[in-house]
Amino acid sequence: MSWDVSVFAAKEPPPPVAEMPDDWRGDMLGTASEVRERISACLPDVDWSDPAWGIYEGDGFSFEFNVGREDPSDGFMVHVRGGGNAVAALLQLATRWGWFLLDCTQGEWLHHCLDAEAGWQGFQAYRDRVLRRAE
Repeated sequence: MSWDVSVFAAKEPPPPVAEMPDDWRGDMLGTASEVRERISACLPDVDWSDPAWGIYEGDGFSFEFNVGREDPSDGFMVHVRGGGNAVAALLQLATRWGWFLLDCTQGEWLHHCLDAEAGWQGFQAYRDRVLRRAE
């Protein structure tokens, strides 16, 4: 189980999801190799043993970067697990490269959310409830 975030590039910040044109497409991020290099420039300890799936162990959280093998890349997914301050690390990555983060839990771009942490916190609360029931 993970909190999922889609990553896209765009020259302008995307509008709120409810206002997005049906034909909206993000810009190309670059080749898969360039995407891996950019991620590693911010998070140097990413394990790219499988070039399509980078694994990063943060302070109490982990990221799985599903960059795939398509060249060029027009987006990728980040699967976040654990706890801690994962959103700050994602925002730092996005800000550095002009990328935008779509929170799949809230169904909204993080830059349009009143609280960018809400989806991550909501995921953790849901996960913890499910795990308590399973015990």
